[in-house]
Amino acid sequence: MFSNSDWSSEIFSYLEENLTGRKFQTALFDFDNTLVRGDFGEEVMCELLKAGVPWIQSLSPFFSEVTIFEKMETLRKTNTRSFMEEVWKYYESKIEKEGLEAGYRWSTWIFSGRSTQELQNTAKFVWEKNQQDTSPSAVQAFHPMSELVKELQKAGTKIWILTASPGPVIQVVSDQWGIPKENVLGMRLIERNGILSHELIEPFTYGIGKVEFLNIANENQGYDIAFGDSENDFPMLSHVRSKGIFLDRGKKKVPPNGTLIQSVANWKTVPKPIT
Repeated sequence: MFSNSDWSSEIFSYLEENLTGRKFQTALFDFDNTLVRGDFGEEVMCELLKAGVPWIQSLSPFFSEVTIFEKMETLRKTNTRSFMEEVWKYYESKIEKEGLEAGYRWSTWIFSGRSTQELQNTAKFVWEKNQQDTSPSAVQAFHPMSELVKELQKAGTKIWILTASPGPVIQVVSDQWGIPKENVLGMRLIERNGILSHELIEPFTYGIGKVEFLNIANENQGYDIAFGDSENDFPMLSHVRSKGIFLDRGKKKVPPNGTLIQSVANWKTVPKPIT
């Protein structure tokens, strides 16, 4: 049940009042670190990298420095765990130097090289593995969010997921919240002959791209409430009709003015698939 113990008194009162009055026509949720604890997209990336992405013929388009490219090619054939760790360091360095969006755009190649179905098969495997994991780092649904989504659905709210992760990856699990796959808007990769490339279809669901894609999908009808946890979500939180709610993970990020802030430090998770 939707519980006041999970939310600040201000946010609980706001949610309760608007739910009772059925004032939320449309709600938006980021996925990673918002509907779930942890980053599911990153977990899928790690799984692909640990396999050495053998379906990608060459890494040369993604590492412009010859020495780094050669090192990566060797590692993925000899030590896939080290390969994953080195790619991750490169990715984090890129984010530090060029920003989060540049890092996200660069990382698209990790999801490429196979069919959508093959990518989704990997996503299913990663999700199921995390649901059986009892460690505090396992990617699992936030219990307060799963309960809130149920309350929104009872109130007749249309719910969308807006994510920078690949849409097909999140669509694998969205029905566990009762959210239909067509309401999941995420990264879209161009397909060629049934194989995903690393090239993006714009708008990319990062920052203002989330709002732009939602406007296309819901014919500029807008939205009443939005939930997110990072700078990637700031435009989504600020373009809302009513209120944006920022989930504070202690990263010292300052959301847009007018946004309500909710700590998730003490939030519990649902350690098994939602039923």
